[in-house]
Amino acid sequence: MKEISVIKFGGNTLANKAKILLAVNLIKQRYLQNILPVIVASANGNMTDILLDNAYSLSDEPNKRELDMLITTGERISVALLSIALNNIDLPAVSLTGSQIGLTTTAKHNGAEITAITSDRLQREINMNHIPIIAGFQGIGENKEITTLKRGGSDLSAVYIASKLGAKYVEMVKDVDGVYNKDPNIHTDAKKLNLMDFDVMYKLALDGANVLHPDAIKLAKEKNIEIRIVYYKTGEIGTVIK
Repeated sequence: MKEISVIKFGGNTLANKAKILLAVNLIKQRYLQNILPVIVASANGNMTDILLDNAYSLSDEPNKRELDMLITTGERISVALLSIALNNIDLPAVSLTGSQIGLTTTAKHNGAEITAITSDRLQREINMNHIPIIAGFQGIGENKEITTLKRGGSDLSAVYIASKLGAKYVEMVKDVDGVYNKDPNIHTDAKKLNLMDFDVMYKLALDGANVLHPDAIKLAKEKNIEIRIVYYKTGEIGTVIK
């Protein structure tokens, strides 16, 4: 059986056609390396912000249930487009929502917690050698309503899915080539860190670094799942967190 690699694509890495095709190329590389990629995708570009702006243009306090119904469409767009592009080059991809894989959460809207994966749908797709393209950041509440996790929750979706599939690592595809000891946009002497400890990365995330969601780092440490920061342009691993 092929080794499973959970690969999460951030929204900026799927922002346009050119970036989607780069993602397709990376997935193809992994697939040809006798790896079965399980993809988790964020909403492309600034789609979530656009959807939220639309909602708040109509109401100062939009109903939270309806907000979840609205903003989960962003990830569905990403996974459908990515799956279409992969199938176009004869890679057997199938797009799936959080609810379709049975990713169950608490009933809270706009910040639910993952509780379980209750369906065998994901495993069935893997057994058929399909490439699952899963919408991150979303699930189905214990009350059968569509829910979203905290903002940036696609990272957590990816680590949780990896833990349930027994994957040893998660590849987080980003528009940065790794984690630095200080902001490289401000400090010319910033150095890329090739290897990092979970606790150090967790502190950086809590202090405002936007590379990874703190809850994803915490879960990865608990489940001993290595996190690899991968640069979207090259597919190369920039930083390993373990």
